[in-house]
Amino acid sequence: MNIVQSALASDAEVVNKSILKKQKKFENYLKAVKDMCEGTNPSHKAIVDKANAAMRQKFLTPGAVHVDATLASISVQYANEEYIGDSLMPVATVPKLSDVYFKYDKRSRLAYPDDYVGARSSPNEINDSRSTDNYSCRPYAFKNYIDALTLANQDAPLNEMVDLVQAIAEGIAFRRELRIASAMTTSGNYANGNTVSLAAGSRWDTAGGGNPIKDIQTAVAALWNGRGATKKVGFCDLDTWNVLARHPMILDLFKYKDGNPDLAMPSMVAPWFGLDDILVGKARKDTANEAQTASYARIWPNCFGVARVASSPSIRTAAFGYTFRFGQVLTDEWFDPSLGTQGGYYARVSTKEDHKIVANDTGYLILTPIN
Repeated sequence: MNIVQSALASDAEVVNKSILKKQKKFENYLKAVKDMCEGTNPSHKAIVDKANAAMRQKFLTPGAVHVDATLASISVQYANEEYIGDSLMPVATVPKLSDVYFKYDKRSRLAYPDDYVGARSSPNEINDSRSTDNYSCRPYAFKNYIDALTLANQDAPLNEMVDLVQAIAEGIAFRRELRIASAMTTSGNYANGNTVSLAAGSRWDTAGGGNPIKDIQTAVAALWNGRGATKKVGFCDLDTWNVLARHPMILDLFKYKDGNPDLAMPSMVAPWFGLDDILVGKARKDTANEAQTASYARIWPNCFGVARVASSPSIRTAAFGYTFRFGQVLTDEWFDPSLGTQGGYYARVSTKEDHKIVANDTGYLILTPIN
């Protein structure tokens, strides 16, 4: 046997001894497992536990083969409920920041002198007058910023350039909803006699249930009209609508028509009162100060109102209000190279508006309809 063959034989002997040693250990392990299961030798439990621990240390865990990364198909972002203000005060685009508009005298079209004419008499003359009112648009704007380094380092599914504009456009719409909700739910913005606060015992969520049908009919009957195309639209907050949707008097309207529904829908209720639609304000706002714990409430307070809404701005139209807007809602973007290490992008959304009540007797507001 030469030197190479001798070395190979020696290596083989070493390998065989190692295999036999491991085989013997495994056989002892199996015997210990068997004895432990049969209860013939309880002392073998320590051997099994030690062997199992050693094997667990060698197993690959899920965390050892995966590094957490950002999902490209999922992200979480909240959105407010639908805004209803634009549907109650439609936009009237105007050429100047401020101007006046004409108002016809209401009384002159509701009382006329005798129209009989004798053979030699002259017809009576009628009186007709005009007055003016004015609007004045105020500027509103938000801006936002994202630096270029952050933009270059973003992971999918983030798109910070989209969020840059979307966030401020949402802010402009949110503040507009606040302004219109305030205008539509302030009793002083309605004609004398066109608001009512229901007494505690007459509210729609009391034990007696009040009389929402009579209350809404009274509101609709109080609306004045004009010659232009308008819609009669009801509006309320979500809490008030939820009470109406399950109110026995409202559901009783449908017991022979729609098979006793458990809940009424706005589209079901509106035609009974001669309304074209009922809008439900569901949007929320955070009422807490900055840096305090958030506190959420609905933008629209407890109320039920009806108003004439112009189908489109036109002359000789009596509608409750408009959003006078100078020009369009503008969106600007620009790059500023002087900021940070690589510059950054600014975005701005701006508008010039005035939410104006133009015919306060074409609306009616029911305050405290529920407790």
